[in-house]
Amino acid sequence: MPRDKAATTARIVRCMREEFLTYGYEKASLNRISAKVGITTAGLYKHFSGKEDMFTFFVKDALEAFLSTATQAEEQMSLDKEYNPFRTEWMEIWTDLIYEHYEGVKLLICCSAGSKYESFEDDLIRMETDGNKAYADALRKAGIISGNISDLQWHMLSTAYIHLIFETVRHDMTKEEAIEHTRFVSDLLYPGWRKILGL
Repeated sequence: MPRDKAATTARIVRCMREEFLTYGYEKASLNRISAKVGITTAGLYKHFSGKEDMFTFFVKDALEAFLSTATQAEEQMSLDKEYNPFRTEWMEIWTDLIYEHYEGVKLLICCSAGSKYESFEDDLIRMETDGNKAYADALRKAGIISGNISDLQWHMLSTAYIHLIFETVRHDMTKEEAIEHTRFVSDLLYPGWRKILGL
């Protein structure tokens, strides 16, 4: 790639990042981005096919990492009845993922309204709800646990859990602050879950 084209691409990426983090997807302006870069809006389309393509550039790695981890957890639950999803190590796993892909996660959680990714957090809540509920049902049938809660209660527990995890991003915590936060959340949630389910 010629040096001037590489420099232009770098400026575009920098200005896109600033635009999305400042205005969010919905209010992000290609005109503003192109003006900051110093090219025409049509010139942007030589690098990206549109605003959605630009946003995807920043969030795709974070999205893939989270969905892959959630899917692996579901598969592990279905294969291993000794596996326990209600353990504090999961908070550490989510925290590491967030800070490995911080910028993408920040955009997904705080800036994705109006994009095809705006349901990211809700999708994780749904996966968490369905996976944990199915696993608890299997353990109950096997006589391993005795507790039972309603679908609405599962949804509320999963919503609280996922939402609290992403408070680290909403409040721009450092990783050190996030580790303290997740310890607090673990102490708050896990003993109650174990008691309700009889684990």
